[in-house]
Amino acid sequence: MPAVSGLLSLGGQIGLSNQDEWVSEFQDTILVRNSRGLNAGTTLFGLMSKLRNEPAETTEYKWFERDPVTREVFIDNASTAYTSSSTSIVVDNGADDQVNGIAQVGTILRTSTGELMRVSAVTTGATETTLTVTRGFGSTTASGTGLAQNDTLVIVTLGKDEGSSPINPVYETPSTLVNYIQTFNSAVHLTNAFKASKLRTDIEGPLRERRVQALERIARDIELAYFFGRKASGGFVSGTNGRVWYTGGIVEAVDNSNSGTVAQKLNGLAGTGVALSVFNDWLASFLTLGSDAKLAFCGPKAYAAISNFANSASNGFRITGQETVFGMNITTINTPFGELSLAMHPLFKEIGSYNDWMIVVDLALIVQKVMEPMFLEPNIQTPGADSYMEQFRAKYGLKLKFAEAFGYAYGLQKINA
Repeated sequence: MPAVSGLLSLGGQIGLSNQDEWVSEFQDTILVRNSRGLNAGTTLFGLMSKLRNEPAETTEYKWFERDPVTREVFIDNASTAYTSSSTSIVVDNGADDQVNGIAQVGTILRTSTGELMRVSAVTTGATETTLTVTRGFGSTTASGTGLAQNDTLVIVTLGKDEGSSPINPVYETPSTLVNYIQTFNSAVHLTNAFKASKLRTDIEGPLRERRVQALERIARDIELAYFFGRKASGGFVSGTNGRVWYTGGIVEAVDNSNSGTVAQKLNGLAGTGVALSVFNDWLASFLTLGSDAKLAFCGPKAYAAISNFANSASNGFRITGQETVFGMNITTINTPFGELSLAMHPLFKEIGSYNDWMIVVDLALIVQKVMEPMFLEPNIQTPGADSYMEQFRAKYGLKLKFAEAFGYAYGLQKINA
């Protein structure tokens, strides 16, 4: 090798004759956002391990839900408005079905104006029920007032005369709900030469880091399925060995609740902003049901919308406290309808489409169905192959009891007081 004369330096011809001679410094680990279990973006899935889990005996699982016994009937919307002296009133259940048995002879009904009426006769039709009533019932009750279409009549009580026969029995029919167990999977596949190598980022070899990535991937598959999954009942997929089942998530359960009238779903109208009255109606639709306190997983824009309103509006929601639970920074606000805890969700921050989303969860009413807990299955490569393969696998499903107690908002960026 020829001699090099002059002042040696890192660059140029008068210096290192081969730049590969210079040993530069490398960190021996890879820094990854939300990795290695630290805020990895699977907050709800992590909470499920602390909540109630149920074993799943079959891929399809069902449960029953029943609403409380009915205490309301409605003025039929096909009828003309009634005057203060009308004594024959057509009512239904609000969905053009008759209410036979719910209102019987001796039932006392209360109108939206406070008038009491006593039912003296009941005639049942195909889609509605005709009640003969005594208006202005009771000595202290004012005389009758007009009744509009779809007016609500509350069943106050039922009184029977002495010696009368038993009333007709009435039963509320439960609804059958169904969801499915989904198989989640994430694999690690390395050549044996690569697996045996030493890396700048992991002197012990590349396997551990690839396991971390595979675990993060399957955990996020589960997390987003619990939020946005759509249930599918096991159709055959070409090129596979069997059926593919998908579990339905919170958003789908809310969409299917409340007989298709989804009051718990809010369009925040993005930059235009949503009116405070509309936002309060949305809160009232689910905060008044189920648990007294609920947890809202927020994207940064949705979080800011509520936080800004609470901090700046003269009549804004009051922030009652902050705490850290299971690594989550939770801000509790007191709304007109109950307590709501706000937590920033890592995936809603990372995925731009969900920056302005908020999904409100009643933790007392959510259950994880488990057929196969997540585990690492090693050495699943083809025998004789010059490679190494392993996988994480799990079989989970979600069960929401009374989806009316949950809610979600999208496009939530501003609340207009």
